Amino acid sequence: MRKTLKINREKGSNIYKQPIAIKNHKTLSHLAFDNSIQANIISSVCSGKIIVANSAACKLLGYSRKELLTKSRGDILDLNERSIKEILKQRTANGHVKTLISFIKKGGKAFTCKFSSVIFKGGSSEIFISTLEDMSQSILKQKEIDVQKEKIVADNIVLAKAKSDEEKLDIEGAAKAEYEENFKLIFNSSSDILYDIDLVANKVVLSDAYEKEFGYKIINNTTSKEDVFSHIYPDDKEAVMQDYSRMLASEDVEWKYNFRFLKSDESVANLFTSSVVLRNEDGKALRRIGHLQDISKQKVLEEKLEQEIKLKEKQIEEATEEAREMERSYLGKELHDNVNQLLGASRLYLSMVKWVGENSEMYLSRSSEYTIMAIEEIRKLSKGLTTDLTKNLGLLESIENLTRDTMEVNPIKISCVLDSYIENRVNDQFRKNVFRIVQEQMNNILKHAKATEVTISLSQNKKIIILSISDNGVGFDTGKKQKGIGIANIKSRAVSYNGTVDFVSQPGHGCVLVVTFPVTDALLNTFSNA
Repeated sequence: MRKTLKINREKGSNIYKQPIAIKNHKTLSHLAFDNSIQANIISSVCSGKIIVANSAACKLLGYSRKELLTKSRGDILDLNERSIKEILKQRTANGHVKTLISFIKKGGKAFTCKFSSVIFKGGSSEIFISTLEDMSQSILKQKEIDVQKEKIVADNIVLAKAKSDEEKLDIEGAAKAEYEENFKLIFNSSSDILYDIDLVANKVVLSDAYEKEFGYKIINNTTSKEDVFSHIYPDDKEAVMQDYSRMLASEDVEWKYNFRFLKSDESVANLFTSSVVLRNEDGKALRRIGHLQDISKQKVLEEKLEQEIKLKEKQIEEATEEAREMERSYLGKELHDNVNQLLGASRLYLSMVKWVGENSEMYLSRSSEYTIMAIEEIRKLSKGLTTDLTKNLGLLESIENLTRDTMEVNPIKISCVLDSYIENRVNDQFRKNVFRIVQEQMNNILKHAKATEVTISLSQNKKIIILSISDNGVGFDTGKKQKGIGIANIKSRAVSYNGTVDFVSQPGHGCVLVVTFPVTDALLNTFSNA
C-alpha cells in the first residue's frame, strides 16, 4: 500500500523567536518548601555546599538565591569557633541537632539563630535539611525586659534607702503617705511579683501580682516571711532554706534561686527569684528587695516550640518523600511515553528488514538512530534531565516526523491539519506535553485499533487550544475500564494544564480523542510577539 502524507501548514512565518528558558516545573512540595515562613536550607553532608535554599533563608542571610547556592557552610558559619565544631560533630554523630548557634549574614554581621538540622540519606548521597529561626530580636527583647527589671529593683533600693532616711529624719506624715503611695504604684506596675522584705521587722510587702498569680489573699500587700515560705513545695523547702541561711550568714549582696511553689489551687509553679541584699556596716542583712518570676509559662512555650519544630521536621520529611514519589511517577511517564516509543520504532524498522528485504540498509540505519536516541533519553533521565525534541524542532515538525516515520513502517495513512496552530505562542513545556499525548495515542492506535487512516488536528484561538486525533479502527466501549496506563497518562498530562479529555468511540466505529486546553498564563510564552 502506498503511503502518503497530507500536511496543511503555513510556511515562512518569521515571528518565531529564540526559545525562552523553560519555566521550572514545581511540585506542590517544592512550592510549600520555597514559600515556607521558616528559613530552610538543604546542604551536602560530604562537601557542606548549599544545594537548595528557600526564599525565607535567602532573606534571612541577605543573599540572592543565586548567590546563596554558591556558598557552603563555611561561608555562613564561623567554623573556627569551638562550639560550632562540637555542634556539627554532634549532628554528624546523631543524625540531628537542635541548638542556638551564630550565623553570618552577607556582609559579615553575626546573629543568633535557633538551629534545627536533620540528616537524610537517599541512595548513595546524604543531605542535611536545616531550619533557621532568627532569635536576635527575642534575645534583644529579653535583655530589655531584664534591664527594666533591674531598673525596678534599683528604684526599689533607692526608695528603700529613702524610706530609711525619711524614718530617721521623722518626715511628716503627709510626705510619708505620698512616698508610700508612689512606692505602691511602682510595686504594682510589673507583671512579675515584686517584694520588699524587712528582715529585722519580719515584714514582707508583696505586689498585687502575688495574689493574682498564686491566689493567696493578703491584707494591704503585707504578710510575714514564714507565711510566704510555708507555700514552698515540700520537696524543695529544705534545700531552699539551707541556701537562704547560707546567704544570710555570708556577705553576699544578691541572692538568686530556682524552686517550686504551691498555688492556692494546689497546682505547682516553677519560680525564679532574684533579689538585692541590703546590709549594715557590720555585714548583717537588713533587707531583701527583688522579684519572683513564674517560669512555668516559659517552659510551656518552650515545649510548644519543641512540638512545632518536630512538626516542621515531619512536614519537611513528608514533603521530601512526596517529591520522590512525584519524581518516580514522572520518570515512569517519560519511559512509557518517550523511551518506549523510540524503542518501538527501532523494533519496527528491524522487522521491516525481515518483511521487505529491500532497502535493508536504510531500515537498519533508522533502527540504529532510534536506539541511540532511546539510550540518550535514558542517560539524561538518570541525571534528572530529558531531551525535548519539541524545543529543538518545534511541535509541528516533531508531529510531522512522527507521522512520517510511523507510515514508513506501518500500513497506515496519517493526515495532519496543523495550519491554525501558532507555534511560538505557547511555552516549551506545554509543546512537549502535547507531543507526548500525540505519541501516546498513536501508540494506542497501532497496538489496538487496527486502523488504516488517522487524522491529527491541532488548532487554537484566543481562549482554547484543541488537539484532535481520530482513526477508523475497531473502536472500544468507553464505558468499560481500560487496561494499561496509556489513557491515564493522557488524562494526567491534560490535567496538568487544566485541560479536559474526551474519548468518542464505540465498537466497530473508530475513535476520536479530543483534548481541550484553556489558554492561560501557565502555558503562554509571555515573551511572544504573537
